[in-house]
Amino acid sequence: MAEAATRIVDEKSPRSISLVLPAYNESEGILRAIDEADAALRQVASDYEIIVVDDGSIDGTGDLVEAVTRTNPRVRLVRHSPNRGYGAAIRSGFAAAEKELVGFTDSDRQFDLTELDRFVLLAKRYDIVCGYRIDRKDSFLRCLYSRVYNQLVRLLLPVQVRDVDCALKIFHKSVAKRLNIRGNGFLVNSEMLTQASQLGCSIVEVGVSHRPRVDGTSTVSIAHIPKVLTNLARYWWNAVQFPSVSDVVGQSSRSEQSSHPEQSSHPERGDESTTLADRFGWLHWGLLLVAVIFLLTNLGYPLIDRDETRYGEIPREMLVTGNWLVPQLNFETYYDKPPLVYWLCAISYKLLGVSETSARLVPALAALGVIASTLWFGSRWFHPRVGLIAGAVLMLSVGFGFSSRYLFLDGVLTLLVMLSLAAAYEAIRGDRFRWGWWIASGICCGLGFLTKGPLSIVLLLPPLFAFAWLTESVVKPSWRHYGALLTITGLVAAPWLFLVHHADPGFLVEFFYTHNVKRFAGHFHERPIWYYIPVLLIAGHPWTFLTIPFGQFLFRRQGEATRQRPPALGYLFLWSAWCFLFFSLSRCKLPSYLLPAAPAMSLMISHYLHLLLARPEADRADWLPRHWSPWAAKIATYLAAIGFIGYLMVTGIDHSLPIYGWTLVWVALLAARFVPSSFPSFASYGPRMAWASTGGVMFLFAIMMMHEAIPAYSRATTLLGPDSMLSQQMTSRNQPPIATIAHEFSEVPFYLKRSDIEHFEKPEDKDFGRFLEHHDRALLIVSSMVTEERLRESFPDRVAIKTIADRGYAKIIEVQPAVDVPKIATGDTMNVK
Repeated sequence: MAEAATRIVDEKSPRSISLVLPAYNESEGILRAIDEADAALRQVASDYEIIVVDDGSIDGTGDLVEAVTRTNPRVRLVRHSPNRGYGAAIRSGFAAAEKELVGFTDSDRQFDLTELDRFVLLAKRYDIVCGYRIDRKDSFLRCLYSRVYNQLVRLLLPVQVRDVDCALKIFHKSVAKRLNIRGNGFLVNSEMLTQASQLGCSIVEVGVSHRPRVDGTSTVSIAHIPKVLTNLARYWWNAVQFPSVSDVVGQSSRSEQSSHPEQSSHPERGDESTTLADRFGWLHWGLLLVAVIFLLTNLGYPLIDRDETRYGEIPREMLVTGNWLVPQLNFETYYDKPPLVYWLCAISYKLLGVSETSARLVPALAALGVIASTLWFGSRWFHPRVGLIAGAVLMLSVGFGFSSRYLFLDGVLTLLVMLSLAAAYEAIRGDRFRWGWWIASGICCGLGFLTKGPLSIVLLLPPLFAFAWLTESVVKPSWRHYGALLTITGLVAAPWLFLVHHADPGFLVEFFYTHNVKRFAGHFHERPIWYYIPVLLIAGHPWTFLTIPFGQFLFRRQGEATRQRPPALGYLFLWSAWCFLFFSLSRCKLPSYLLPAAPAMSLMISHYLHLLLARPEADRADWLPRHWSPWAAKIATYLAAIGFIGYLMVTGIDHSLPIYGWTLVWVALLAARFVPSSFPSFASYGPRMAWASTGGVMFLFAIMMMHEAIPAYSRATTLLGPDSMLSQQMTSRNQPPIATIAHEFSEVPFYLKRSDIEHFEKPEDKDFGRFLEHHDRALLIVSSMVTEERLRESFPDRVAIKTIADRGYAKIIEVQPAVDVPKIATGDTMNVK
């Protein structure tokens, strides 16, 4: 049998094998482990070596092995001092190996090395042969831990072996030498197999017998689980999910980097000298010019109830009262939000006069700032073309396009949150900490606090901390850095907080508790947890048609996609994911709350589009995002446009000549999609033209909605806009007392320029009764949700009320003494006794 075995070795087995035995305090069994290895290798290889790596043992393990080396030249000793860890031992063993095959196994003799013959035979056809334990002899808990860990590895890493930590594996030397093992702990097997998978190595598994440990003591315990899971998460993030270019295995040649321009020009690789003009070419400036024209024109239509009228009236009252410290609505303290947007609007009023254009100039300029910042940071972090695409994607997204010309706080908050997050990333990327960017991040966060409270801190710190903790290629901010960031934020916000508390001691309690804590708990606008899923799909149109292919690109664990996801993409992912998660967990939800995630999402989509359109059209898997997605996006846009036009016509909101012109445009474009012989399809010219035409269609849609449909809706539903006949009637009634009920109707004081409009939360308020007692004649603007029966019960005797208008969400009622009311048709008055 011995002769037959030798003959098999000579004819069919590799000529040489190196077997690495990591050892730490294995003096009890190391000699038997060497003897078993020597006997087993003698049967499968004509030339072999046993490399024992003494990893800082303190029990004499190294001395025992050294004695063996004097009598057995096939045994070699590598010493570590002090102990460096299991991964370091494997790394040293692989570096010392000189034979054609390199294997390793533990020194505790839990594997039957006579089974190496199967490994050697399989190594003829595969780059790596991995063992898996058939009948494990470990405790139940350890087997359970191993099973869970293997499931996590298969879920996160491109490793599909069933027993990743089985300590019996054989590699071809060419593969072993290419592995860049960095970890020193329990993750070394996952790291090796992940890198091998990224290199395209072939891997096969074979079952091996497992024996109970009889020598030495295992160093693995339950206390290691948190550390192992932490290391696994970080390794997945840095090696698979968002690796830096220099860390991607197999991407070291210049030629390979040059095929990915978004990587070769990545600022993290030292491209810091590029000037502003280099990054903002004429296309960038052209896009900004288009954005200026789109955002800053035709802003003078009536303010839309309820947010626009509210946020337009509060700064007007600042000018009237001269009180810029405590926000007021209907000349009563308004506790909901801090004052920065009100200050900006008041300044605009001061410079340009009180008007809708002056008010909307604030969100429009904020939106322009977001587009410009997205364009600039996209060019800086990825590639100038990515910045250009990102600016266009952002401007042409339904949600951002609508909010860009709408007076509310979230537009300004989005600009400040984006700048704080972008500046923080600039501070930590690269190999040194940049205090200038860090201070700028704190200032923007403080201004965000003055816009919408502590939300700016909540949206900044979690993604920043998570990214710095996960990512290896950035500077790690210390607690001192985070403390400085919060201090700067506080220095910006503290003066107003101190002064407003001095002026109104109840303001801060009401602001922080009622409008932050209770709001998060669902005191206002309570919605289900899934609310933002459809909101995101609608607000992101037309780019949401890329959701499935982009998701595949983002979470693919191997292949080219892993080399195209730089750390900056990971930062954007954390930024947008945290924003989505936080507001989904909050029970108070409004669609605009997600707006701070829009810049990050546009940059991610644009990076993907840039890569997609740069690839040759040979991959059939790209058919969905290249052709079907832009086609479906255009069809959906045509149908939405026609649907909106139909709504405007059916409801009587708009019957102007332009709306009929838009109808012809959209019907013609829709017909062109289905009559390719008469109207050539843009998709026939390739995916670049398909997506460019999609952007063009969305631009037309945005112009129609923002410059025609929404102004028409505003004019049709406003109570007291500049063209409203009702406004002329009310101002011609010799300035009667006016009260608003169950809805503040902020447009009333805004358009009438009145400072004596009283507001009551409900008709049952005692103050409302006193108002009626003091005024024989008055005009009431009442929410349409208040029924006539409920209203009737609140009036004193011998009072007649007459509904003079019913428009939008309001009824306008005239109150007069009953004896003064002339006879009118039934239903025009309500006589209350």
